[in-house]
Amino acid sequence: MTSFSQFLAHFAFIQMATCSVLLAPVWRKNQSAALFSLLLLLGCGYHLSDLFGPLNDMDFLWWVDYLSGNALPGVFWLVSLSIFGDHKVLKPWQYWLASSTLLIPFLTLIVQLVFAFDLRSYPAFYGLTKYGAMALELALICYAMIVAMKNWQDDLVQERRYMRGSIIALAGIYVFGIILIEQLFNVEWAWLRPLEFALLGAMMIWINLLLFTLRQGTLFDEVKSSSQEQSTHQSMSPELKRIVNAMTQEQLYREEGMTISVLAKHLAIHEYKLRKLINGELEYRNFNDFLNYYRIKEVSEKLEDTQQKDIPVLTLALESGFRSLSSFNKAFKATHGMTPTEYRHTHLAKS
Repeated sequence: MTSFSQFLAHFAFIQMATCSVLLAPVWRKNQSAALFSLLLLLGCGYHLSDLFGPLNDMDFLWWVDYLSGNALPGVFWLVSLSIFGDHKVLKPWQYWLASSTLLIPFLTLIVQLVFAFDLRSYPAFYGLTKYGAMALELALICYAMIVAMKNWQDDLVQERRYMRGSIIALAGIYVFGIILIEQLFNVEWAWLRPLEFALLGAMMIWINLLLFTLRQGTLFDEVKSSSQEQSTHQSMSPELKRIVNAMTQEQLYREEGMTISVLAKHLAIHEYKLRKLINGELEYRNFNDFLNYYRIKEVSEKLEDTQQKDIPVLTLALESGFRSLSSFNKAFKATHGMTPTEYRHTHLAKS
């Protein structure tokens, strides 16, 4: 059993390391790929004790194993946000929150070493630190899964959408299950570790096939939104004209809760075909980017209008379909390279 388990552990380790190395060329260009590679490397570090047997307390490999295991949930959360969230660039507070899954147990351990006492002698404090940190890890994983489920439909590239969703779902279930089974319930079963490594190895084979054999780069290619006015010349198909008219004439981008499925029903176009048209013909990779183009265009025109100079930016943002000022500011700055207030002052000064 031990030799079989170690074989599976080595196999899974090699698969994770290989995937991380193959992604190395795009680390600097793509935040999601870099974070996913880090997640895989942490997975390698977490399984060092399974590769080399029981590790001596406080030696180098023990520290790598300890730090990797605690950092995994936070990095998984960052990976999910970078792939499915509306953050083109993750914010510092998100990195700090993710690092808390590592910092809390690490600082607790350092305090014990410095003051030479066993935290288990204080059951209340021990339980608070141990189960509090575990609760935070599980909460971040659950939140990551919620973000993925909420936003994966917005991706207009069907193959990439299914790949991203399935990979995040499998990885999330795997990490969540490990925390519950190994750390919370302390389950001891002879076949547990071999089964864990077999599942991990199978998942990594599949990820490597998806990333580098079937469609290289599909998971981590950059999502670019179109910034040019869409043409309405006669060569456009009737269905494409209806899509554009739904935005320019009916202004459906203003509607609360507008989704790709809602638009498909309104236009009486199959959702699969609608995705293909918006992606292939209008060159949008994300449905929210498609809606935001028209929202930003409307707000920009109103910000340039001297007769509407006294209307608050928030009012304009909400009227155009944005749900919050923060999401509007991010989208507007990504489009124009300045804040809405700066944009208004700049254009009104020219009037």
